Amino acid sequence: MKTDKYYHLYTFLTILFFFLFRVFFIATTHYDLIADEAYFWDWSRHPDLSYYDMGPMVAWSIRFFTTILPISSFSVRMGAPVFSALTAIVVYNLACQILQSRKLAFWFILIFHLTPIATAGGVIMTYYAPQVFFMAMTAYFLWQLVQSQKGYWWYPLGASLGLGFLSHHMFQIFSAQVVLFLLLSRNQRKWFFRKEPYIGLLIELAIASPVFIWNFTHNAVMAKHAIGLMSISPNFFRTFLNFIGGQAGVHTPLFFIAVVYALSVCGYRGIVKKNDTYLFLFCLSAPTLIFIALLCLGGRTEANWPISGYITGGIAAVYVWAEKYANGSEKLRLFIKGSVGFTLIVGILALVLISYPQEVFKITGFRLPPKMDPANRLYGAKTLGIKASKVFKNMPKGSFVTTRDYGLNGLVAFYMEDHPEVYQLPDGRRMSQYDFWNHRLKVDGRQALFINTSPIGNRTKALFKKVKLVQRVPIYVEGSYELRKEFFLYHCFGYKKPENQFDRF
Repeated sequence: MKTDKYYHLYTFLTILFFFLFRVFFIATTHYDLIADEAYFWDWSRHPDLSYYDMGPMVAWSIRFFTTILPISSFSVRMGAPVFSALTAIVVYNLACQILQSRKLAFWFILIFHLTPIATAGGVIMTYYAPQVFFMAMTAYFLWQLVQSQKGYWWYPLGASLGLGFLSHHMFQIFSAQVVLFLLLSRNQRKWFFRKEPYIGLLIELAIASPVFIWNFTHNAVMAKHAIGLMSISPNFFRTFLNFIGGQAGVHTPLFFIAVVYALSVCGYRGIVKKNDTYLFLFCLSAPTLIFIALLCLGGRTEANWPISGYITGGIAAVYVWAEKYANGSEKLRLFIKGSVGFTLIVGILALVLISYPQEVFKITGFRLPPKMDPANRLYGAKTLGIKASKVFKNMPKGSFVTTRDYGLNGLVAFYMEDHPEVYQLPDGRRMSQYDFWNHRLKVDGRQALFINTSPIGNRTKALFKKVKLVQRVPIYVEGSYELRKEFFLYHCFGYKKPENQFDRF
C-alpha cells in the first residue's frame, strides 16, 4: 500500500498538470472571450481605483498580463490558470492541516479541479478567479490563527480580506463570516478583547480603501447597483429550484449533496457540540450559500455566485464523509467509493466535452443544441469583429461604434480592428461602467455603426434620425447551417443623447 507521503507528490503533479493543460488550452482554443472577459479587459485599459460593478483586482490582473504579453485572448485569460493554481496550493495546505491526511487532501484537490465550474473557472478570467484565491487565503490564515493562537496572524488575515474586497464586494459577507466564527466559538471570543483583530481590520480597510474612495466620489453607485439586484420577485420558488439545479450542475450532483449534508453536520457539531474545527468549516461556507440562496427572492442568482463557499464546504464534505467511511459498513464504504468515482467520471466527461466539443462530436456524433450549450456564448465575437471592422472602414470620418449591451460593447471593442472606444447607448437600460466613459466620446449628431444581437428596437431607433440595416452576421454551428446566434449591423444617422439615459442601477 502506498504510504501517505506519496500523495504530496501526487498533488503537486495534479496541480502542475492542470495548470499546464489550462495554459495550453487558452493558447490553442477556438473559443472567443465571453462578454464579461471583454468587459473586464476594457476596464483594464481604463485604470481606476474601482469600477461600477466591482473592485479593480480583475482589471489590474488583466492589465498586468496584457502589459507583459501582447494583447490577445490568451493574455486576457492568463490570470485564470495562475489564480486557480495558487488557490489549489493554498487549499491543499489547508486541507492537509484540517483532514490530517495528505491522501484525503489529494482526493479533494482532484475533485476541486474536475468539477465543471472548476473547468470553466480555470480558463475564463472573471473577478471570481481572484475572489476564490483570496477567500482561500483568508481561510488559511484564520486556521493558522485558530491553531497557533498567535495574534500576528490577524495581520495577513486582514490583508487577505482587504485584497479580497478589491476583488469582489462579497468580501463584506466573508468578513462577517470571520466575525460569526469568533462570536460562536467559546475559545476564540477572547480576540474581541485583544488589539490584533482591530489592527487587522485597519489593514483590511486600508487595502480596500480604493473601492471606498471611488464609491464616495461616484455617488455610491456600486452599492446602488448591488441593492438593485436584490429587489423582491414573485418567482422565488422557481428561481430557488434553478439555483439548486445550478449548484448540482456546476459542482456535480453527488458532490453538491455531500457538501450540503456535511455542512449540516458541521453546523450541529460546531454550534451545539462546541467543536471549533466543525464550526470553522461551517462558518466560512454555509452563510455564503444561504445568502446567495436568499437572493432568489430577487428573482435571479447565477450558479457561480456562491463558489467561494465551496472551499471549506468541500473540505467539510471530505472531513465528514471520510469519518463515515472509516466507521461505516462495507455497503456504506462501497457507496462512498462509487460516489467519488461517479463524481470524478462526470468531471472528466465535462472537462472533455467543454474543452473539445468538436472532437467529441467527431467521435460520438453527440453535440449539444445551441440553446442548451453553455459554451454558445463563446462563439462568434471574432467573426463579428472582422465584419464590423470592414463596415466601419467605409463610414465617414468621425463616425462611432455603439451597442446597447455592456458585454457586447466589450466584445466589439476587443475584436474590432485597432480596439476602438465603443459607446454604450443609454436607451433606458441598466447603468454600466461605460456610462462613466461615454462622455469622453463626442458623438452628438454623428453617424454610428450600431451592433445588436437582435433587430433594433423602437426605443433605440428613436435616438437617431435614420437607421439602415447594412449587414446580418449569422454564426453557425461548425460544419452545418444550424444557427447559433446572429448579429445585426446598422448604419445610423444623427444621434441625439436622451435626457433620461437609464432607468435603473
